[in-house]
Amino acid sequence: MKHGPTESRSVMFIIDQLTELGGAERMMFALARSLPERGYRVTVVTLRDNPSPEAYKLVDEITVLPTRSCLSKQGLQTLNHLREMIRERNVCLVQTYFESADLFGAIASRLAGVTTICSSRRDMGILRTAKHNLLYRLLAPLYSHVFAVSEKVARWHREKDRITAKKISIVHNGVALERYELSPHASELRLLHNIPNDAFLITTIANINPWKGVDVFIKAAAIVHQQHSKAMFAIAGDWTDREHLQELRNMVRESNLEHCVRFLGHVEDIPGLLHDSDIFALLSRTEGFPNVVIEAMAARLPVVATDVGGTSEAVTDGMTGYLVPNEDYQAAADHIVALINDRTRRTYMGNAARELVETHFSIQAMVSQHVEVYDALLAT
Repeated sequence: MKHGPTESRSVMFIIDQLTELGGAERMMFALARSLPERGYRVTVVTLRDNPSPEAYKLVDEITVLPTRSCLSKQGLQTLNHLREMIRERNVCLVQTYFESADLFGAIASRLAGVTTICSSRRDMGILRTAKHNLLYRLLAPLYSHVFAVSEKVARWHREKDRITAKKISIVHNGVALERYELSPHASELRLLHNIPNDAFLITTIANINPWKGVDVFIKAAAIVHQQHSKAMFAIAGDWTDREHLQELRNMVRESNLEHCVRFLGHVEDIPGLLHDSDIFALLSRTEGFPNVVIEAMAARLPVVATDVGGTSEAVTDGMTGYLVPNEDYQAAADHIVALINDRTRRTYMGNAARELVETHFSIQAMVSQHVEVYDALLAT
């Protein structure tokens, strides 16, 4: 497909869902908002209905093409709609996020005559089925470029999907640093959730899913609370899995922690929550590259996190926080207790964390790396 000068900058982002906004969704929106000033026009398409109201605040327009099953009549209709949209909007580059979008996007783009197709790989196949694995290998030649969110994710996809090294690059998530500057005004979250001002607050931010390790966080909280009665624990994130949420509430009750653990649910003011906190912990069982970790680092918090996925590419063990083995709540608790006991160490690690984010994990760096690849692909 040939494009005129003004048409050669039309990009379409296709993503599975926008019902809940995690790190991948937020990074996509940050990129979409930044591209117009770089000469690109962006269309955002989601393959699930009921996008979050917050999503509509982040971009002017979202096209919803709800698709329950790829291998269905509805799936074929979605494929046709995508093909028509790509042609009508003179799209010359398609960027996809997650399994359904990756597969639909690659096929629809080719049917529409677009050959520049990029895929953003955010994890190591946590939600993939055997069908997905087969299709990814079959469609690998269709992708012009693959953006991996961490070195470990890149390695996994090179091996699993047989993506050649020259077609894959690592682009870490970025943080809008200005949102995490220290503010003289405390947020209202402590007051809203009955957290005393003199309580030592350890926070995790994770949508409620089994692989996010909130149960590991609660086990660590029980140990920490035995040594520090004023310690309190905040769990922020969408209640994605209600059954698992009930299991976690039961854990809290059985551990006699109801007075010191708060399930905050969805929190709009993440910077405010982090500024109200003293330590950040993320004890996930799997990660691609956790955006919440660099957000906590931007807010000058020391981080205690499981050494999974690309987390070690953000947290420098012993310098900006501590890495612990997967499932090791005892080690996590020990490090949290040590940080509670050593204010100097907390301050040092928090400042080192902020400095690292400023030099390596800004939104501007993330956008520039994408644009560099886009420009090169469209110039060929």
